Amino acid sequence: MHDAQVGQCRSEVYVRGMADEVGSLLVGLPGDRVVEVWEGGDAAGVPVVFHHGTPSGRLQARLGEEAARRQGVRLVSFNRPGYGRSTDTPPSLASVGADTLAVADALGIEEFAVLGASGGGPYALATGLADQRRVRAVGLAGGVGPWRLLDPPDPADPDLPILELADAGDLEGALRAFRAESGGRYVKLLALPDSAVTDEFFNGVHEQDADWMTPRNKRLFALDLRDTLRSYDGYARDNVAWGGDWDIDPAHLEVPTWLWFGDLDRMVPPSHGRWFADRIPNSTLVLRPGKGHGSTLFEYWDDMLTTLRHQLTR
Repeated sequence: MHDAQVGQCRSEVYVRGMADEVGSLLVGLPGDRVVEVWEGGDAAGVPVVFHHGTPSGRLQARLGEEAARRQGVRLVSFNRPGYGRSTDTPPSLASVGADTLAVADALGIEEFAVLGASGGGPYALATGLADQRRVRAVGLAGGVGPWRLLDPPDPADPDLPILELADAGDLEGALRAFRAESGGRYVKLLALPDSAVTDEFFNGVHEQDADWMTPRNKRLFALDLRDTLRSYDGYARDNVAWGGDWDIDPAHLEVPTWLWFGDLDRMVPPSHGRWFADRIPNSTLVLRPGKGHGSTLFEYWDDMLTTLRHQLTR
């Protein structure tokens, strides 16, 4: 699969070019689009597609590569539109679900499970809804819900007036505003050394997050951010896609779904998990005691991958 131009697949999807030094490929999609794809773990294992957080990219999955090898999982991730070299598209959750099926086609994957972390959670749901025959299980780790509906927003939150532009139909204005807002935030973050990027991103090292913040994981997390924040298009698109009106309905998802949330998570509180659990009929809510956002996402790879893999091997 790492040879150049491996040929046509379903829906005019194809692998384009050679793998880079970290195993990434460009996959061509209809409409002359490309997405940047990474594969790791056990090449002969059960496929699990990982939807990265916000802002982040495919290389965030490298944090789980060792667990994937241990658990016999072929771990696949790709940059959503606007991140890294992936072609930008209008904000949408459902379209990324369709893109995920196309990436699976290009890689010769028929049935698979999907795992979404933080801002990738809604896209994991969208993937399950895109084809409930091929997607056998869905997992959300600290997956964000429609946050303006869940908890009373802080009136001073700078995202609120931006999303009001999207509510009024001015998507381009909302995207421009999010790009401008993110520039001031992430230019300063990326100027920090690798060892400090992760601490700053998660608002400092908290006791509940310390276990996963090893020097190796901090380095990988920082490298992923530097790789994907070449522009702020993906960040802006994400914020409009899941911060505005959703174009998917989680209540229609029928495949087994796991909702993993930290009970001390301040970025995506457990109320998001409860909201999903109330709507997704075949869901299991698991609250991680004493855990914050980073730990919920990155400390439990073995547990999450084993749970999802089991649905494809039972």
